[in-house]
Amino acid sequence: MRRGSVFALLISLGLAIAGSQSMSMSTLAQDATPPSGERAGLPEGVSMVTVASGTIEVLSPGTANLVLGRIRLAPGATYPFDPTNPSVDLVYMTGGTLTFRIEAPMTVARGVKAGTPVPTEPEAIPANTEFSMSDGDSALFPPNTGGELRNDGDEDATAWVTNVSLFTAAASTPTP
Repeated sequence: MRRGSVFALLISLGLAIAGSQSMSMSTLAQDATPPSGERAGLPEGVSMVTVASGTIEVLSPGTANLVLGRIRLAPGATYPFDPTNPSVDLVYMTGGTLTFRIEAPMTVARGVKAGTPVPTEPEAIPANTEFSMSDGDSALFPPNTGGELRNDGDEDATAWVTNVSLFTAAASTPTP
């Protein structure tokens, strides 16, 4: 047998052994079930999944906690906003339509639609006004603001949410 043929045979045999080990018929158990990231205690028809999170020191002595997640509301589901929550949420709609009512003025950036070459100016939303967001729309929701979101549609509505919370080591002093 020539040296090249032996070498090719050994490579083929090695690949076959490696492939058969990765396709073993036995089942291997994990040490523990990994957490799903799904939040518990949510209203019926609402699910939130944390995709990534982390903390970073900012403007000493503060630490910011950033969380990237996905929220899904089934048709008819409602989710209230906690007016005592000091975090900020950046929401980007990925499917369906959600209706919001926020107790503070804000703006919504409407997604670019076919035939629109550039995004339009953000839409100003007065406090306590209902507005809808759909695929491609985004908004930055202010802290310490009550309100609610709901899905009035016939299909699930989903959005990516980036939540930013700032924690300080010392008690905050309000500015006059």
